[in-house]
Amino acid sequence: MSTIEVTEPEPAIAVIRLNRPERLNAMSFELVADLHTALDGVANDTECKVVVLTGAGRAFCAGLDLKDWGRPPEPGEHPHVHSGIDPQTFMSNLTTHLRDLPQVVVAAVNGAAFGGGLALACAADIRLASTTARFCSAFIRTGLSGTDIGITYLLPRLIGNARAFDLILTGRDIDADEALQMGLVSKLAEPEGLEDLAMAYARMMAGYTKSGLRTTKEVLWHNTAAPSLESALALEIRNQNLLQFAPDVREFLDAYRAKTTGGDR
Repeated sequence: MSTIEVTEPEPAIAVIRLNRPERLNAMSFELVADLHTALDGVANDTECKVVVLTGAGRAFCAGLDLKDWGRPPEPGEHPHVHSGIDPQTFMSNLTTHLRDLPQVVVAAVNGAAFGGGLALACAADIRLASTTARFCSAFIRTGLSGTDIGITYLLPRLIGNARAFDLILTGRDIDADEALQMGLVSKLAEPEGLEDLAMAYARMMAGYTKSGLRTTKEVLWHNTAAPSLESALALEIRNQNLLQFAPDVREFLDAYRAKTTGGDR
């Protein structure tokens, strides 16, 4: 059985579900490989606009499976492994894979998001959570450094340096309410309503153009590290000018103008 389940509940929306509920969806190298493969498949789906990433059972992802992480693929055994990719890089590259996905990624954090699970949630574009979710940058607890899977880049940009340093250096876990207060997540739902909330978000964005969503995500990620306002504006201006000629944007704009002006005149 695959450690990842991919479904398409509605047009333009895919759900990727981490599927090791008996291990709280902890990351084995099999799961890492299957998730890379699932992301490749979704990236190649030209109709998909939004991806919901969540976990099966009562956890989102408990981080690395310290009891049974399995065998990492050898070079040539997986498309994302070549001679220059060691096991740590193979796992860490999931964060860039999520960030580089052409679709918007909504993390629906349905339970524990610890260690690598927190990093996956932070690499998503939007985070929603169950009221029972807990978050922890657990890497420091292993005796290794607290620097893993992109967390020292992602978390400070989401919640600020002071709070990120607190969580990464102490390894303390926080509940959903504190995560909402910090700005780590956008909204909370009761456990039974989380997927409905995530689908409502996905459905809203799926009503926009693929070109608009893809370029907005691209600019948002690039401009988190923009050196100046002028640099950020230059990228925004370029994309707005280019998108005017995209067929799906032109069709959308025509329909929008017709709706807001009461029809063609």
